[in-house]
Amino acid sequence: MSQPGWLKPFPAAFRRVATALLRPRDGRRVACFDADGTLWTEDIGESFLRWLLAGPLEHLVAADPRVYEKYEARVRRSLTDGYGWAVQLMAGLREADVVRWARQHAAAWPNYRPAMLELLRGLAAAGVEVWLVSASNHWVVAATGMRIGLPFERTIGVRTEVENGILTDRIVPPMPCEGGKVEAIDRFIGRRPDLAVGDGLGDLAMLEVAAARLCVGLRTRRDAPLLRVARERGWPIHLF
Repeated sequence: MSQPGWLKPFPAAFRRVATALLRPRDGRRVACFDADGTLWTEDIGESFLRWLLAGPLEHLVAADPRVYEKYEARVRRSLTDGYGWAVQLMAGLREADVVRWARQHAAAWPNYRPAMLELLRGLAAAGVEVWLVSASNHWVVAATGMRIGLPFERTIGVRTEVENGILTDRIVPPMPCEGGKVEAIDRFIGRRPDLAVGDGLGDLAMLEVAAARLCVGLRTRRDAPLLRVARERGWPIHLF
């Protein structure tokens, strides 16, 4: 099978794996992508949180001007705790409003990586089940996924329980970060991925359980923690 043009930017070892995944076969073919730092630059969950704190959640800033700094400090201590807390801060908002704001935010998001979108769309066009597995809030990641062609139900993100249309602060488990990404894959997809793609240590557990993987990063940060792991293990790396 010849390699499609959209695989050309990637390393040869990964091109071979991806080409094999394109071949039809019995059973499901599954690819899981991280979102922030992988499909696009920057973090859309953090961007959305900053927007909320400047408007619908401004009362949190009035009560504590350092609330976003405290979020960043939590992330430095624990990715899982920090990203979960970011979504818990949204408690009290109407889910219908959050869905609407998330769609607007996704529509204005300018930071997509063209090569990654071509990869995602090429796999999907070949019949591969493509999923987003993200530690950002589910509403904004799902809205962004829909804009790039994925069904709403193919996104796994952080969400809280909703009561009478209002977000609570109770995280719906599993929390899809670090080892929780694997738990979420097992629960919501029901099959370990043939391919996983990620950029950070929050994706490491997902990458480890995949049959094949691709680690992405920046040329200006070749010493990033996940890239060090990838080099030690001989995993394919793609730099932007």
